[in-house]
Amino acid sequence: MEEVKWRFPGNHYTADSGLDTADMETFKEDPIASLARELCQNSIDAKNKDKGNDPVRIEFKSFIIDRENIPGRDEIESQIVACEKTWSSHNKISKQLKEMESKIKMDKIACLRISDFNTTGLLGVSGNGGDKTPWHYLVHGSGISDKGATSGGSKGIGKFATFVNSYFNTVFYSTFTKDNEKGYEGICKLCSAYQEGTTEKTQGIGYFGSTVQNEPIEGQFEADDLLSRGPSDFGSDVYILGFKNPSEWKRDIISKVLDSFMSAIVFGTLEVSVDEYTINKDTVKEIVYNESLIKKSIRKSVISQYLLLTDKEHRFEDVITIPDIGVAKLYLINFDKEHESLATRSCVMIRYPYMKIKDIPNISTLPCSAMCIIENNDLNKLLREVENPQHTNWEFQRIDDPAERNEKRAVYNELLESIKRLVTEHLSSSDKSKTDLEGAGDYIPQIDPDNGSGTDEKKKKVQDKPQIQKRYKPETANLKASVADENGDGVSLDIGGDEGDETQTFEPEGHNDKPNGPIKPGEKPGEDHTEGDDKVIVKHAKLRSMSYRFFCINKSEKKYGIVFTSDYDEDEATFEMNALDEGGNRYPVMLDKVMLNGEVATVKDGHIVLLTLKHGEKYKLELTTDQEDLFSGEVKVYAYRK
Repeated sequence: MEEVKWRFPGNHYTADSGLDTADMETFKEDPIASLARELCQNSIDAKNKDKGNDPVRIEFKSFIIDRENIPGRDEIESQIVACEKTWSSHNKISKQLKEMESKIKMDKIACLRISDFNTTGLLGVSGNGGDKTPWHYLVHGSGISDKGATSGGSKGIGKFATFVNSYFNTVFYSTFTKDNEKGYEGICKLCSAYQEGTTEKTQGIGYFGSTVQNEPIEGQFEADDLLSRGPSDFGSDVYILGFKNPSEWKRDIISKVLDSFMSAIVFGTLEVSVDEYTINKDTVKEIVYNESLIKKSIRKSVISQYLLLTDKEHRFEDVITIPDIGVAKLYLINFDKEHESLATRSCVMIRYPYMKIKDIPNISTLPCSAMCIIENNDLNKLLREVENPQHTNWEFQRIDDPAERNEKRAVYNELLESIKRLVTEHLSSSDKSKTDLEGAGDYIPQIDPDNGSGTDEKKKKVQDKPQIQKRYKPETANLKASVADENGDGVSLDIGGDEGDETQTFEPEGHNDKPNGPIKPGEKPGEDHTEGDDKVIVKHAKLRSMSYRFFCINKSEKKYGIVFTSDYDEDEATFEMNALDEGGNRYPVMLDKVMLNGEVATVKDGHIVLLTLKHGEKYKLELTTDQEDLFSGEVKVYAYRK
């Protein structure tokens, strides 16, 4: 019988391997988030269908072990020392290896166990199936996988997310499969080092196995006394030895799990425990609104996803059909002023098995959030094939055949166009009535959903918990014409000032001290701007508290639209639009042609539109501008007042 020990195979005088290999670097930017996402994805892919509707359960459990309980700890330390000698002239690698050595020598070693339940386990650990089994792909493969179209992962490198979370790059895999196989094996990823007594170097990777062929050890790895699997409690365990254990690791894992797998949790197909916290369809709301458990940078995304999935009363629902390919569901919420701080203005893209891939940003300038869920169909398969290894984007340049690449890109573009069209249609027709979104009252305090004007059914009690101040709009606001509007109705955006302050006047700077009064748009200094013999000054006052809809009609023709309903009766009013650059600087948008309610409007000085307004009437301006690209801008409507 061969000895159970660590083996670091030689490289037969081929390539040397360093510490920072490409497969490791992929996950170093955010190690904890990568760990949460990759391992949850792998467990979901291994769902045991014999368990019916039971969710896949995943545990992230931290614990401490004594140094002597690490299998082959002295062998790991010796190999680290050998690596140090080999790479002593390389400052960066030498420094990393010295830190590894100090960590492996500690008396108490922090560890993290990630276990899944209601899965098949890693089939093939007993050797059945040869080199075409999940066990072999995990332990001995890199960049290979046999996962199908319904799987979350398919690149075969996600496992390296575990190694970057270990101080000495050491991980143990243990499994109990539905075929009643039991086995475990350790892997240590270091760098190439000279083998004792030879000039040959190692491959940089070591295996803790039972034979020279690095076969697994029969039985289960027992490092955490709290883990106990029953006779049919199939699943796998990943042990990260020397867990780096950053101070906010629990928050980071919870945040990533919710942001990446919110739909799987709400649908009841996934349950995740992180030490003392359990996240499932029954507890998710409590977790979502616990600010201490969610990273601030993704809190808005997490809450919006939860609302999109649960608040059926206030969301729009659509089915997008790509002929002969598949369907996708679209959910959309248009947030009112009281809840607009929750709006992401993006569409989160989810694909089966209910894993977030990416966000499509800037789907609207209005306060909204959207979600597209791609079910188990050919569309899901098509997109899976062009995902990057991190499963965070679809990259069509991965397809070598130009014809195939263009065909699949066209399918994706059709999906995006459908999303944007439906978002625009819903937001342009929305009456923007105030809503009491489920749970939002617990997040934003002191909000009366109907502002005292609705029915009692719309009013819900608001808790006095988080102290988040209500935000007020400035007198002018940025508008981005980022969504095309085929129907010409546009999408609404309130760029008015403080409510009820319509009598305030604004005088153009530098002109009120002129003897002939303030200058009107289009007039020159020195002209008479007075009324009557008593020389009453007419002021150029901005009309406030009106809402405008701003949209792109045709980008190539540089044509935009503005729709608004007047709150005033004005015989002489003017309309102006400024474009804003990234620094917030304003410059006039020049207008080649303006149509007002279907008729040619009068334009002065190339950028000022003359209007006559009647209270309660709707006005639609079609503007042919000088703007080559979609732009941010501000709208101003003035009238002349005594």
